[in-house]
Amino acid sequence: MITALDEATAISRLKCGGVVIVPTETSYALMCIATDSAAVARLMAIKHRPSGRPLPLLLPSIATLEHLDPETPLLVLAEAFWPGPLTLVVPAYPGLCAALTAETNMIGVRVSAHPVAQRIVVAVGQPLVATSANRSGEPAPATVDDCQLAGLLGVDGLVDGGPVAGEASTVMGLVDGQLVMFQPGRLAEARVREVWLKARAG
Repeated sequence: MITALDEATAISRLKCGGVVIVPTETSYALMCIATDSAAVARLMAIKHRPSGRPLPLLLPSIATLEHLDPETPLLVLAEAFWPGPLTLVVPAYPGLCAALTAETNMIGVRVSAHPVAQRIVVAVGQPLVATSANRSGEPAPATVDDCQLAGLLGVDGLVDGGPVAGEASTVMGLVDGQLVMFQPGRLAEARVREVWLKARAG
């Protein structure tokens, strides 16, 4: 049984290198600080995540993308759809663990629209790894009961935020200057492309 936590305790455990389950608008997610290599290694072991597969991040705000070229067209999509279930693949931040990017030097990022997740990320004050709280290949958990039944060993606690959608975020990025969808998800690709085309035309 994974221990139930309030938000303040979850924040404290994350800051101390813990791995905690937190609700997002897509699914319940395993979270840890993205620059803590020991915490990232623990999270990957808990999830049975094979090496060579990158892990996404939740950001405190769009301002966390300050390392990007201000002219990058992906910022238009971030401004249009964040907070929300759109993950954008961007150049990685300095200091991230190589395991997070699978040594591609790229990372998927978004700002969560779930109030619990957003309060926790802002309180921690830096990007958090956020990957569905399940073993790799299993369905994304939509409830606390799903998390308890997922067979995740070694988690430092769970924050109950009620039922969530239980589906992935849409993952998009640039390949040779063209917008590409890497993973379908809760946000319709057509909506993203509509904003993209208007921005490019304007």
